[in-house]
Amino acid sequence: MTRTLSGFRRVQLQLCVLLVGLGVLLPFGHVGAQAQRKTLKVLFIGNSYTFYNNLGDIVAGISRSKKDGPIIDATIATCPNEDLAWHLQNGPAVRALEKGGWDFVNIQETSLLPGGSQAPAGEGRGGAPARGRGGWIIGDPARPGGFYESAREWVKRIRAKGATPLLEMTWARRDNPGTMQEDLTKIFDTLGNELGVKVAPAGLAWQEARWRLRTVDLYFRDGSHPLQTGSYLTASVIYATITAHDPRGAASVIMGHPVSNDGVVDMEKTVPLVDLPQATARELQKIAWETVSARSKPVSSAPGTPSATASARAAAGR
Repeated sequence: MTRTLSGFRRVQLQLCVLLVGLGVLLPFGHVGAQAQRKTLKVLFIGNSYTFYNNLGDIVAGISRSKKDGPIIDATIATCPNEDLAWHLQNGPAVRALEKGGWDFVNIQETSLLPGGSQAPAGEGRGGAPARGRGGWIIGDPARPGGFYESAREWVKRIRAKGATPLLEMTWARRDNPGTMQEDLTKIFDTLGNELGVKVAPAGLAWQEARWRLRTVDLYFRDGSHPLQTGSYLTASVIYATITAHDPRGAASVIMGHPVSNDGVVDMEKTVPLVDLPQATARELQKIAWETVSARSKPVSSAPGTPSATASARAAAGR
């Protein structure tokens, strides 16, 4: 049974969300087998990219639907539109971390990184021409209070609590992404290599899925947030990164608590968060596993350097 911790704070009329003990409904026959498997407690810190479709419940559901591997017990500490620097000072994330007992803590930064913006039409990074209507400019991760500084502090605190940190690489915007995914990949890999922290390459899996699965949309209508397909792909990547287990064979229907667009969790309801055709789920699982597996193998190029294929696909806008 999922329960909610008290102490939510309303900030600028937005509700920060802390959801503990995320679970999914299981057939009664699974109970005995589940009791024999190791449980990993995972804290998810982030914003709407995390609470859309209830990412924690989906990761937990994938783990529970598998016949082997650990079960993930997920907790979400999120607030709409807020970055990791804000979470260091406000909201439920610090309180949740302080309680301890975590095996992993997944941290998700704002999608453009702090200070990011959309360039006007015809203008890109440094005033260079941008494609089409203008590109997306990633915020400088090295600026004071930027991504690097905040993530370093989170990693230090997470390790002090005996947990393993995980950096969630987010994805490029749907329309006119330019070099956004290439930029994000370099930034996340640079920090991951510096700190010795694993990066969950969700953004690279999204890029690959957009190329392979032309009829499957991963994006909400705003071209930024995930549909259930996007959340399922992200969850599969995170599951594979944390457990080193192949997500293929996981359920294509995941039950959990619905979350409204302003981050309010309806604790009284259990609904299908993901309800995909099995063929679609299999393809997303495959892409997630191949993406994670490929990055675990030695490569000849420098860390954070996208492959020629990935660069070509980014240039093609897919």
